[in-house]
Amino acid sequence: MWPIWDELKKHRAFREVWIGYLLGGAFFLLALYQTSGRDRWFLIQQDIYTYGDTLTAFLLVIGLSRLMCCEHEYGTDRLIKTSERGSFLIWRIKALFAVAYCTIVVLVIGTVSLLLHGGQMGFQDALVPTTETSVPSFGPVPMTNLNYCIMQYVFLFLGAVYFAGLILLVAQLTQHTALTIFLCGGAYVALLGYYFVGHLWTQGTPLHIITEFLFRFSFAGFMSLESFNWRYCGEWSQVWKPVVIVILLAGLEFTASWLLWRRRAQK
Repeated sequence: MWPIWDELKKHRAFREVWIGYLLGGAFFLLALYQTSGRDRWFLIQQDIYTYGDTLTAFLLVIGLSRLMCCEHEYGTDRLIKTSERGSFLIWRIKALFAVAYCTIVVLVIGTVSLLLHGGQMGFQDALVPTTETSVPSFGPVPMTNLNYCIMQYVFLFLGAVYFAGLILLVAQLTQHTALTIFLCGGAYVALLGYYFVGHLWTQGTPLHIITEFLFRFSFAGFMSLESFNWRYCGEWSQVWKPVVIVILLAGLEFTASWLLWRRRAQK
């Protein structure tokens, strides 16, 4: 447990992290102000689409890009190799820190959003079975309004871990924080652009099938919850399929990250 606190201390020393927190906090406050006054649980479900996924992605890119390359940039990576199991222990701590970071980010955004928006209407009908969802094809969902909103943030967390795995992998490949931020942030912006505008340009063409497939299986697709509502998941009873898929994809990323970390440690 203590080594994770060591990672936290290093995390707190990164200048871009504090700048990111200030910008992210300002964006969060602005988004909460603009979405205040929601009087239906269906509207509260839109929080992730409105700002939750983008804010989460921003904080992950800013907070995790230096995690896997700070030792290389500081010139202390050789010290890790002096221990027999140093490489594995350091990688495990960093992986656990990344997952914990995703948990805290999603937990803070979800808790504040639900408390503020739900509290504004006195949590009326919070424990009433939900009658409408942000995913129409789900049909009736066997949950209360509050539980369904919480479940949405669980889906966001899974997408966040998927994105975190990619950030760690890219950071190991580039060994440069700024380049990692540029590549991962640029990838998210590009996918977001496709989600809002790009799909209109490819609609009705053979390219649309390819781009739609790539988006639905991307981290942005899962973070925006769009990937939980596609051909392989037409109704709520089938939602376990995308859950399994995103867990497997994230697992592949973390496995690739460990293999690359071990290979470089052996040199």
